[in-house]
Amino acid sequence: MSMSRSRKIDPSVNRRTALKYGAGAAGAAALAGHGWPAAAQDATPATSAGFVLSGMELSGDVEIEYWQYEFASKTTLVEELIPQFEEANPGITVTQVNFPYDDFRQQVAAAVQAGEGPDVLNVFYGWIPAYVQQQFLQPLSQDAFPHDLIESEYFPMVQAARVGEEYYALPTAVRTLGLFVNNDLLEAAGVEPPTNWEETVEVAMATTQRDGDNFEVVGMTWDIGGQGHHWWRECLIRQNGLDPYSEDNREVFWSDPEGVEAFEWLAAFLLEHEVTQSGFQNDGATAFQNGAAALHVDGSYRVGAYTTNAPDLNYSIVPLPGNVNQGSFASFWANTITRNAAEGDKNIAAHKFINFLSSPDVMRQWTPATGELPALSALAEEEQFTSDEKLAPFIESLPFSYATFLVDEAALRQDVIDAFDQVILTGVDAATAVAEAEASTQERLDEYWAAIDEG
Repeated sequence: MSMSRSRKIDPSVNRRTALKYGAGAAGAAALAGHGWPAAAQDATPATSAGFVLSGMELSGDVEIEYWQYEFASKTTLVEELIPQFEEANPGITVTQVNFPYDDFRQQVAAAVQAGEGPDVLNVFYGWIPAYVQQQFLQPLSQDAFPHDLIESEYFPMVQAARVGEEYYALPTAVRTLGLFVNNDLLEAAGVEPPTNWEETVEVAMATTQRDGDNFEVVGMTWDIGGQGHHWWRECLIRQNGLDPYSEDNREVFWSDPEGVEAFEWLAAFLLEHEVTQSGFQNDGATAFQNGAAALHVDGSYRVGAYTTNAPDLNYSIVPLPGNVNQGSFASFWANTITRNAAEGDKNIAAHKFINFLSSPDVMRQWTPATGELPALSALAEEEQFTSDEKLAPFIESLPFSYATFLVDEAALRQDVIDAFDQVILTGVDAATAVAEAEASTQERLDEYWAAIDEG
């Protein structure tokens, strides 16, 4: 493997990782230990928010629509938050509209193109570049949301909401991945939560339960289309000593030996160790919720869902087990203004609603309800969050969490799904399948950067 093609990861915390993705108490400690300043420590206290929209005055009453995908803990909370916002902002009426996740982007595209639908839209950060290119979104007013305040008060990963010279979105929360552990199943098997790859395999094998050929309990869930593709791309590859992308996000390095080895390690749970099954109890999150899975990789947002749907589930969370390095995936959903609210009172109301959803008061309600971490870096350092045994492992993971540069999130996901399907269903060797997935993703990156470079 040519060292000019890829960059191996230094096992120690590196400055780029820490400054781009590190924050919270754990992040600040990691930075301080290496002699680098932690942005959250130097920023204006995030609990003050800092945004002033008093100069944006309505000319009359106005109604706006807020769209987000259906996720019970989030949609229920927003229904409770809307009256709080309306009471503080007389003359503005907000209606929330929800669609299933699988239909959400199609519904958004059809509505916005027709000049209908959302005024404020909750989007996955990776969709923002495409939506900007399609002229669906309006940039946030720099007078209302100064860039220096965004970049000093929010986790640095929020800069992924910036396209060119403009910010198009602000999040309420951010999230990372962790390993969900069923305490009862591990105790019955006499094993402890894993801390590395080898232990992960051992725990999965020890906790798997069968009735003949049928699984009663899977040792590890299998969800490549869920969090599994992130787990391999951004976590396992980095943990195995390789950056999956170049520093400038123009090259993909998945097919390097470390990437293929990480792919094979993950596929072995199904093919070699036989501790899991695709589609078991529909999906991994459901299997874990039902007490039928010992280990499950998922995002911090899942905590809120389990609190609601499985209050008696005895589980804990630990950082993702590492290998030669550590690595995790970071992401967020953010609130944007569509071209339906490009001007006038709708635009003013949309800015006010995004400011409300981005406020410390809302974040303090959001995190307990959803399990997502406050997007304001200093707020995440508050004891109520760092002392929470469910949230602390995610906060601990922030210094080594990465948000993938996404040109086409759905296509990227499909590339990885197809690679695993080739290996599992048709017996293609891992190196070939990974190389094909890399080539497909590289082609999209080349097209994207060619268009950007041409201006």
